[in-house]
Amino acid sequence: MIPGTPARILLGAACLVGLIAAVAVLTGAVQVGADGPEGAPPSAAAMTGPPATAPGVVAPDPRGGVPATVLAVADPVTVDVRLEDGRALRVRALGIQPPDRCYSGQALQFARGALAGRAVTLAGDGRADRFSRALAWVTLPDGDYAVLAAEAGVVSTYAADAPPGRMPAVRSAADRARVAGRGLWGPPCVGAGGATTTPSTPSKPSTRSTAAAVSRTPS
Repeated sequence: MIPGTPARILLGAACLVGLIAAVAVLTGAVQVGADGPEGAPPSAAAMTGPPATAPGVVAPDPRGGVPATVLAVADPVTVDVRLEDGRALRVRALGIQPPDRCYSGQALQFARGALAGRAVTLAGDGRADRFSRALAWVTLPDGDYAVLAAEAGVVSTYAADAPPGRMPAVRSAADRARVAGRGLWGPPCVGAGGATTTPSTPSKPSTRSTAAAVSRTPS
């Protein structure tokens, strides 16, 4: 027997055991952090969960509507709100369509003055439009927003997806604004700002994010 052979054998066995243990630890760490093949790190979506702006939140409620607070106004029919449970949601107000050219700036100013920071009630059936805005009828303590905006002459009527029973009041308000020549029905627009009682296309929302609007709103 070669001198020192038992000691060398024992030392080699100890090194092999240590190597196997290290490999096992590293393998377990990869499996714990894996979110896909080869232990890739979790995606942002996996860590944060579904976005709060997922459509279908505003649905029929036994109280007659879902209370919310308007955080920001993106355009005359698109608002970011916070629901009672703390979730943020982007909403498309039903019943009206904003002008896309003449009088669009004044329409946005009216919407911000009427809605920003206000308590509202949302009534919908859980649907969303192609821009992922929850479709809802927006009511303020002093009246339906669609009626108020139509009366001011800053929007035209838009019946798509709106509750049929609510539209007569909106149309009447728009008719009064047209007869009086208010807003986009008067100079310099005289109804030329894309306003019509039966618009063919829905409004495209502003690209401002809900998250940005929430971050600028005090708790």
